[in-house]
Amino acid sequence: MKATLTLKQNLPFSPAPRIVELEDDRIALNDIHLPSDRPYLPSYDSSTPRLWVIGNEYGALGAVWASNEQDALDELVDQNLAAGLAIDEKDADEETARLGNAGEPHDLTHAWLSPVEFDKVRDFNLLMKLAEARGAGLDFLSKI
Repeated sequence: MKATLTLKQNLPFSPAPRIVELEDDRIALNDIHLPSDRPYLPSYDSSTPRLWVIGNEYGALGAVWASNEQDALDELVDQNLAAGLAIDEKDADEETARLGNAGEPHDLTHAWLSPVEFDKVRDFNLLMKLAEARGAGLDFLSKI
């Protein structure tokens, strides 16, 4: 099944699309923090994990929960969702991005990432599914 995610756009010409569709097995549930967890905060602060979608010129690769861009890229690799960015060790140089716990080489030339912007009405079904998955301790949304 696919989930429709609306991405936050901070720039007038963002490389990330505004709306993406991802298969449920491409949405990791590594550190879920739902908007309802923080009713007293008007928006995410920099230390609160949020859902990031990462992709390249061919589309979205996956979604992971992280506090910042670097952690999101590392988590995407650790969750085995970054195949579209991985390169062979022999093609890497000193400027190649090393991501994940193992420091594997990745080409970020055409990569983009953006946090998901949740709306309580528009995303009600997705938020309920995420809450159910968190309660069940699942790794990916597809296991619901």
